[in-house]
Amino acid sequence: MKFQMPWRQHPVVYLLFPAGVVLLIFFFFPIFFLLLLSLRKYVIGSIPSGLTLANFFHFFSDPFYLDVLLSTLKLGVLVTCITLVLGYPVAYFLVRTRLPFKNWLRMAVISPLLVSVVIRTYGWLILLSDRGLVNQMLTGLGIVEQPVKMLFTYNGVLIGLVHVFLPLMILSLVGVIENINPSLEDAAENLGANWIQRFLWITLPLSLPGIIAGSLLVFSLSIAAYVTPQLLGGPSLLLLSTMVFQQIMVVLDWGFGAAIAVILLVMTLMIIFIYTRILNLGKRWEV
Repeated sequence: MKFQMPWRQHPVVYLLFPAGVVLLIFFFFPIFFLLLLSLRKYVIGSIPSGLTLANFFHFFSDPFYLDVLLSTLKLGVLVTCITLVLGYPVAYFLVRTRLPFKNWLRMAVISPLLVSVVIRTYGWLILLSDRGLVNQMLTGLGIVEQPVKMLFTYNGVLIGLVHVFLPLMILSLVGVIENINPSLEDAAENLGANWIQRFLWITLPLSLPGIIAGSLLVFSLSIAAYVTPQLLGGPSLLLLSTMVFQQIMVVLDWGFGAAIAVILLVMTLMIIFIYTRILNLGKRWEV
C-alpha cells in the first residue's frame, strides 16, 4: 500500500503559492472587475447600479460594431497567413542550412524583438508616408506615377503588424522543424519522392504543431494589438483594441469599453480552446 502525502503537506504547494498569489492579484482580480464593469450600464450624472447585458446587446445589435469585429478578425487572419507564408521558408532555411554564419542569421531574426514596438512602428511611419522610401522607390522605378496611399490605411496596419509578429512565427516554426529528423527526408528522396512530395508528406505534417502554435500566437496578439493600429491606422481606422481606448478614455463609457474588452478576451480564449482541441485530435491520429 502506497503512502499518499496530504496535498497541504506537499512541497510543490508551497512553491506554487507565491505564483498563485501574484496571478490572483494581478490577473484574475482585474479580469473579474473588468467583467463586473462590463455588466453595468453607463448613465450620465448617476452611479450605475445592478447588472445588465445591455452593453453586449448594444454591441451585437449594431452593424457598425459588427463590422469592426469582422475587420479585426480579418486583420488577424491576414497577418497570420502572411507571416506563415513568409516565415516558413525562413525557418526551414535556418534549420537546414550549413552556412558557418548560421547563428548570426538567427540573431538577425531575433534582433527586431529587442527593439520597442513603438520605435519600429514609427519607422514604418517614415517608410510608408507619401514621401517615404517606399513611395520614392515605386515612383523612381516608374511603377506608379503618383505616391500610393499607404499610411493611415488598413494595408499600412497590415504591413506593420506583419513586421512586428513575423519573428514570433519564425521562432515557433524553428523549434519544431529542428526536431524533424533529416533522415526521413533523405529516405523519401531515395525512394523517388521529389522535393514537393517530401514537403507535403513529411515536413509539413510533422511541422503542424509549430504552425498551429505560431498561428495561435500571432493571431491572438494581432487582434489585440493597439500601438501599431493606432499609429499606422490613425483615428479613422477602428479595431476592437482602438475602440476600447476610445470608449474608456474619450467617450468615458467604461461599461461599454469593458464589454468590448471582454468580447476580445472571449474570442482569444475560444481560439486557444480550438487550438487545444486540434492538438488533441492530432495526438489521437498519431496513436
